[in-house]
Amino acid sequence: MIIKDSNFHKLSETDDFVLGHVFEYAYLINKKTNKEIYLGDFYGDPSCGLISQKNDWCFVGGETLSVWKADGNISRIEDGELHWICKVRQTAPYEAELLIDPWSDKGSIWTLNINTFKTDKVKDFKINDGDSEEIHW
Repeated sequence: MIIKDSNFHKLSETDDFVLGHVFEYAYLINKKTNKEIYLGDFYGDPSCGLISQKNDWCFVGGETLSVWKADGNISRIEDGELHWICKVRQTAPYEAELLIDPWSDKGSIWTLNINTFKTDKVKDFKINDGDSEEIHW
C-alpha cells in the first residue's frame, strides 16, 4: 500500500480520503476500501493538494494541476498562468483559490471552478523575500 511507503507525503486528508505523493507521483487513497487512485505525475514533487469538504473532488498542484471528481474522471490542466501552484484553499462547494509562485514575476491568486475548469485571476501576489516560508494570503 502506497500510504505506508516511507516516502509518502500527505497533502490533504478527510475522514474518507488521504491525498499525497511519492516523489513525483500523486495518489488519492480511499481510507475505507484502501483503493489507490493514481492522479498523475509531476515535474518536481507536487507542492499542494486539496480534498473537497464533501469528498466529491480533489486536486493536486505543482507545475501543473490534476483534478479528480467522484465520477472517476481525472483531468490534467496545463495552463501557463497556473504554472507552479504552491498553495490552495476551498472557497465554495465547487471553487478553490490557487496561489501561484509568489516569488516569481507570475505570482498571483486565481479562482478555479471545479465543474467548468474556468479560471479567473483575482490579483497579483508577490513576496519580495525569497526566504519567507510562511505565506499569508
